Amino acid sequence: MKYKALNRRSFLTATAAFSIMPRHVIANSGTPPPSETVYAAAVGVGGQGRTVMQQFLRYGKIIALADVDPRQIANAKKLTPDAQVFEDYQELYSKLGNSFDAVIVATPDHWHALPSIHAMQLGKHVYLEKPLARTIEEVRALVAAANRYRVVTQMGNQGRSLESNRVFASWVQKGILGRITDVHTWVTMRLIDSKSKISDLQTAYDIPAGMNWEKWIGPAQFHNYNPAFCPGLWRGWTSFGTCNAGDWGCHLMDPIFTALDLQPPRIIQAEVTPGWDPVRDARAFPNANRITFEYELANRKTLKVLWHDGEFCNEVPRPPMLEPDRELDNKLSKEWHAGAVVYGTENALIYGSHGAGGARIIPEERMKGLIQANAFDARKNLGVGDHMRDFLNAIKAGRRANSDFRIAGLTAEAALLGSIACRNPNTKLEWNAAAMRFTNNPTADAMVMANYRKGYTLPS
Repeated sequence: MKYKALNRRSFLTATAAFSIMPRHVIANSGTPPPSETVYAAAVGVGGQGRTVMQQFLRYGKIIALADVDPRQIANAKKLTPDAQVFEDYQELYSKLGNSFDAVIVATPDHWHALPSIHAMQLGKHVYLEKPLARTIEEVRALVAAANRYRVVTQMGNQGRSLESNRVFASWVQKGILGRITDVHTWVTMRLIDSKSKISDLQTAYDIPAGMNWEKWIGPAQFHNYNPAFCPGLWRGWTSFGTCNAGDWGCHLMDPIFTALDLQPPRIIQAEVTPGWDPVRDARAFPNANRITFEYELANRKTLKVLWHDGEFCNEVPRPPMLEPDRELDNKLSKEWHAGAVVYGTENALIYGSHGAGGARIIPEERMKGLIQANAFDARKNLGVGDHMRDFLNAIKAGRRANSDFRIAGLTAEAALLGSIACRNPNTKLEWNAAAMRFTNNPTADAMVMANYRKGYTLPS
């Protein structure tokens, strides 16, 4: 299927006309007012799944759980003891489809698209963990489904609902930084050393009791069970995850998309861990990456955004205007750190991991001077602050959520372009967003598509 290129401007134009059916009409749950409790089903209830469940349970009720691993089900049941349990989300949808309004999807990345699209086909609202999917084709399919079925959708990049995200955007748009020239982002968190475990993939391991490994693999390339895959270790494997760029890119790069109204990058190039070979080590992501994204701005200038993870974090340039005794927190250490430096022609600033948190002009003396000069707008609550609450409020109000797929897809697509670049290092990849293809690299181009194994089909 040919998917439309993602475009933030067309999304914003369409937002005013967006409306959804009241929750009680969609769920066939009677005729209570739309302000009633929102009921959900949770698909994928491992570590992050349970975190998202806890966030949802502050405001709504979860009536059913689906996971292929009974260990995860047992832990999730502690949060919602009365929930019905299923191994197969499709059975859950079939049997209880009239009993819930929304679906929370927090599976490994390779299982994001199918349960989310199938839920939207049933008229269910969807909260989906970042980065929406494992491949760009799946991201485009999710956006197309959100457009077609007109349900509320939310990607789990929580910082988008923070006030700091809007504050940062207002500073950029007001011109306090001048013209943005360069951005450096980083996360010091390291992936599992997948490459070193490739030789062990031939070892026969017993599948944990009760776990449906065939279902865990789902649409991905089949591999025998290995404890290096799960739980929680799948991000380092190309069949299941999207590496740190996919995982954290949606947090760290999203504020730049918001502030500058960015479209997808035109050029992407990665440097990776020395010794990693794209053919020999194709199953595993490199342990560390530095990715350069080049964006063409409306003024025809080029913006470079550099991504650093693993050992490359140590090479993030120190801003010359940062005080000598002030830490940038970009060095590898036992505790992980994430952040960004944004350079403009007038000023530079630093911000933290989620939603441009803690954004400050540097040096601090300059920040204080701008405050005294009343350069900043009066502080006000520009966002709800709670990402899950925004999702539920959007369902009740019949509006778009803050990280609606139609706009979150832009950030997710950029993150996945970075993930592909890591698998094709030292190559300047040229991306044609309208055609959804790399124009100069067939190997990278093949990674754009989902390529599900037999028995699984991406809905068109």
